[in-house]
Amino acid sequence: MKALSLFSGCGGFEYGARLAGCDVVSAIEMEELFCKTLKKHKLARKVVSSPIQDIEVFPSADMIIGGYPCQSFSIGGNRNPEFDDRTYLYKEYARALKQVKPKFFIAENVDGLQKVGDGKYLNEQLTLFRNLKDVGYNVSATRVNVQDYGIPQSRKRLFIIGIRKDLNIEFVFPSPTHGDSKKKRRAPLKPFTSHGEVIKDLPSWPKGEFYERTHDPKGHFSWYYMSRNRRARWDDTSFTIVANWRHITVHPASPKMTLTWSDLKNGWKQRWDFSKEFDHLEFSDYPRLEEPRRFSWREAALIQTFPKTFEPEGNTEEKFTQIGNAVPPMMAFILIKAMIDQNSFRQIEKPTIQDEFSLNLA
Repeated sequence: MKALSLFSGCGGFEYGARLAGCDVVSAIEMEELFCKTLKKHKLARKVVSSPIQDIEVFPSADMIIGGYPCQSFSIGGNRNPEFDDRTYLYKEYARALKQVKPKFFIAENVDGLQKVGDGKYLNEQLTLFRNLKDVGYNVSATRVNVQDYGIPQSRKRLFIIGIRKDLNIEFVFPSPTHGDSKKKRRAPLKPFTSHGEVIKDLPSWPKGEFYERTHDPKGHFSWYYMSRNRRARWDDTSFTIVANWRHITVHPASPKMTLTWSDLKNGWKQRWDFSKEFDHLEFSDYPRLEEPRRFSWREAALIQTFPKTFEPEGNTEEKFTQIGNAVPPMMAFILIKAMIDQNSFRQIEKPTIQDEFSLNLA
C-alpha cells in the first residue's frame, strides 16, 4: 500500500507506516530541519521541504497520513483559533484528499480540538471531509489515550479516520489492549507499559542530552516547574512527552515528589518538592538519581516508541521539539496495520445521509 505523508514532522507516522508494510512515496514538511531528519532515516522515497500551500500536484497514493498543526487547539497554546492561520490548514489536507482520492486517510490532532468552540472546529473538519466533491469519505473521530494500546506514556489524542465512500465501509477503532491491572474488567487486558523499564538501559546521567538550568543558583527547576507533580512512578506510564524540553517529565529514578502546599482557590497555586524517597527501587536496581533530572531526548524518543537507532537532527532543544510533536510510531502502526489487514472495517448496508458522519468521542 502506498502512503503519502503530509505535515510529516520528524517521522512518527512514517515509522509506523513502514513497520506496517507501506511504501511511503512522499513526505511533505515545511521545516527544513525536520526534513533532514526524515532524509537521514530514509523514512520516505521522496522528502519535500515546502509549505503545503505551495504544493500544486500531490503524488498518487492509497492512503494519506499526517497531523495538521494543533497549536490553535492545544492546552499549551493560546487557544484562539479564529485568529491563527494554522487553524485552517486542514483545508489543505482536504485539497490533497480531493486531488489524490486515496482509499483511506488518518489524521492526528490534540484532543482539545473537540473541546474548543464546543466542537465547532472539529465538526467543520469532519463535514468537509465527509462531503468532498466527487470523493466523500465515511469519517470517524476517536479520542484515545495511547497508553491503552501499549505505548508507555499517558497521551490523549484525537484520530480522524476516513474511508472513501464508494468502498461502502467504515472504520471501527481497535479496542484497547492495555489497562489498569487493579481494575476488574470483563475482558482481561495487559497491564500498562512501565516507562521505567523502557528506558532503564540508558545512561543514568547523559550529560548534554537534557535541559539543565545551570544559570540559576536556586537549582535546575523553576517555581513554575515545581507547581505540579512532574514525576510518574517507574512501573506506570510516563506523563505526556511534550515538545518543550524545559517542561519534560522528571526521570522516575529521581526522588518522589510530594505536595508541600496548595492554594488552588487563589490562582491555582501549588508547591511540590522532592522527598528523600526512591520508590523505583521496588521494581528495579537502576541507581538512585540523588540529584533529580529531566528525561534525556533519547529517553523521550523511546517512550514515544521510536527505535533506539533514531536520532533527530539539530541541537538538544530541537531534538525534543521534534520528538514531542510526533505521533507515537507504534500507535500509527496499530491503526495502519488494522486498515491493511481489514480487521477494523464494518460494512455499510445502506448509503448514509449527505450530512451524516460517525463521531465517537467516548
